[in-house]
Amino acid sequence: MNSMLSSGQSSSLIHRIQQRLSQFPDYRMPFSIYMSSCMYDQEGGYYTKSSEKVGPAGDFYTSAYIGDAMALIIERYLQLRCSIREWTDKSYRIVEWGAGTGKLAEQLLNVLEHSDCRPMEYVIVESSPYHRSKIQERFANNACPIPVVCWDEQNYFEQAEEMPIFLVANELLDAFPVERIRQRNSKLEQAYVIWNRDKSIFEYEWAEVEAHVSQWAVQHDISLHEGQIYDAGMAASEWLGLVLQALGDCEGLFIDYGDGTRQLTAEHRMNGSLLCYRNHQAYDDPFAAPGDQDMTADVDFDIAERIAFLSDCEVLPRMDQKQFLVENGVLDLLQNHSDADPFSEKARSNRNIRQLLLSDQMSERFKVMAISKGTGNGQDKQ
Repeated sequence: MNSMLSSGQSSSLIHRIQQRLSQFPDYRMPFSIYMSSCMYDQEGGYYTKSSEKVGPAGDFYTSAYIGDAMALIIERYLQLRCSIREWTDKSYRIVEWGAGTGKLAEQLLNVLEHSDCRPMEYVIVESSPYHRSKIQERFANNACPIPVVCWDEQNYFEQAEEMPIFLVANELLDAFPVERIRQRNSKLEQAYVIWNRDKSIFEYEWAEVEAHVSQWAVQHDISLHEGQIYDAGMAASEWLGLVLQALGDCEGLFIDYGDGTRQLTAEHRMNGSLLCYRNHQAYDDPFAAPGDQDMTADVDFDIAERIAFLSDCEVLPRMDQKQFLVENGVLDLLQNHSDADPFSEKARSNRNIRQLLLSDQMSERFKVMAISKGTGNGQDKQ
C-alpha cells in the first residue's frame, strides 16, 4: 500500500513527526515513537481525532459490537469470582481500562443492574478525548442505579487499593506502541523510521538495537530465526506491571488477540504481527495513512503472564476467547425458536453468538488472561 496524505490534519501530523525526527541523531527515530505519534499525538493522533473508529462507520469492530453475549459472559464470570472471593453487593468497583465508546460498559451495566452482587460503581479509564466525549454522551442520561465514574491515570493509582476491583481490559494491550526487532546475520537489529525526501514518505531503516531493547529481549527469552521480525510490546508490559502492582484485592480479565512467545516467533511468522486497519481493511503498512489508521500488534501472553506473576498476581490457566465463552456458559444463551424471521431478536442473538465463536477463527486468535490478586483470592477453593 502506498503512503498517502489523506487530509490537512494528516499533513500537519506528518510535519510534527518530521520536526521530531530532526531532534534525533541521524534523523531517525525508534519505531515505537513514530507509532505513538501516529496513534496518540494530541492534535492529529488516530485516537485523539474526532472520527468514528469502531463499528460500521469506523475501521474495526470489537466484540461489544457483535451483540451482548460477551457482556453476559463477563458478568457470569464476575459473579463466580465474587462468590469465590466472598465479595458482597457494592463491596467492590469495576474498573475498565480503554473502554472506547463505552458500549461494553453499557452492556455490562444493563446486566449488572439485576445482579445479586453489583459493584459500588463502574469506573472508566480512557485516555482518548474523542472516546471520553462518546462515553459522556452515552451515559448522559444514565438510568442505571450503578454510578458511572471517569478516572484519569492519576485517579487510578491514588485509589486502586481503596477497595476490591474487578478489572476489565478488552482489546487494549494490542494498541500500545511496539519496537520492531529482527534477527540479521546472527545479531539483533531494531527498526527506525526516517523521512525519504525524494519520495516524500516515511520508511524503515534497520540498525543496531539499542541496549535497553536488547536487554528486554534477553529478559523475555526472545529467540528469532534469521530474518525474522518480532514486535516487542515493551510499552504494554511496562504499563501492565504498573497497573497490577498498584492493586490490592483484584480480579481481572485481559482480552486481546495474541499468543505465546513460541507461537509468535514460529518459523512461519517471519514478518511480525503489526497490522493496520482502515475502513475495515487490514494491511501491514504503518506508513500508509499516519493518524488515519489504527495500528496494532499481537500481545505476547507469555510476557503478560510473567509480568502479572511478578506483580504478585495469581494467573489462571490461559484460554482462547472461544474456550472462555463456552466454559462460562455461552451455549446456554442460544435460544430455540420457530420464528421464520431471520431478523427476530432470538435469531439475531443466536447469529451473534455463532459469529463470536466461529467467525474467521477470530475467537481462537483472541486470548483471555484472567488474574487474581490479594488476600483470600480463593485459589485453594477451586
